[in-house]
Amino acid sequence: MANEAIHLVLGDVAAGVLGEAMAGGAVPAAPVLRFRDIYCVGALGALGSADGAASRARYWAQLLPEAPPAVAEFDAEEARYGQVSEAAEAGVPLLLWLGAHSSAQLWWRRLASVLPAAAVDVRVVEVAEPGTDPRRRRTPSQFAPRAFGRLLARARRVEAAELAQLAAAWRGDAAVESGVRRWVDGRISHHGDDFYDGLLLAQCDGDWQPAEQAIGSAQWECDEFIGDVFFSWRLRCLAQAGRVLWRGPLGKPAQAEVRLPALAESGVH
Repeated sequence: MANEAIHLVLGDVAAGVLGEAMAGGAVPAAPVLRFRDIYCVGALGALGSADGAASRARYWAQLLPEAPPAVAEFDAEEARYGQVSEAAEAGVPLLLWLGAHSSAQLWWRRLASVLPAAAVDVRVVEVAEPGTDPRRRRTPSQFAPRAFGRLLARARRVEAAELAQLAAAWRGDAAVESGVRRWVDGRISHHGDDFYDGLLLAQCDGDWQPAEQAIGSAQWECDEFIGDVFFSWRLRCLAQAGRVLWRGPLGKPAQAEVRLPALAESGVH
């Protein structure tokens, strides 16, 4: 692919590793467009509308009440989709680095939905096959920079029919009112906000432990790349519901401890 191609990547860490790969010569130097919003959590239905950026800002403010993100951050994210569309219209080649997890797959579907109907030069590097063991590498950020040349050699051209299918899939997924999404057996599955609550509870017992320890353990055991912010929020929800005991500032897991309530404390007899 020509050096003037724009590389599209999801996540700050992945973009950083790709930059290192370019600096080290594993991948030819080229512009990189980095996307940040993760689509595995939170409603997606308003994206693409006038309220899209604000809707995502409201969701993340719920998870980060003490440091809510600005709407401007999500306006910038929306603008990046416009940049992709304009580049494709102008005939600029696009190369997308795609992971095998729900955020990456939904991001890919949304990108397809903004591309022009006419044939465009879009290629994708799939860093892992769907269904890969969750503990193994399935996102670009899990590879060393020197490995990116080998990954780049696997890039494949995406035809118009596939792009149309992906765009239709995005519209269908975005319309489902779900709080958690997973990439399972090559498809997106939809769940409620509380889907991983059982996983969080399984990390707790009758002894006090740092809240961050329970959150980190849940992240490690999770079958998706869902960040600590989401698990921190759900742990707070469990504490507010009395399903775990929380000792310390509620909004500061780094300063808090958690444990399961005893049977008498939980009201079970």
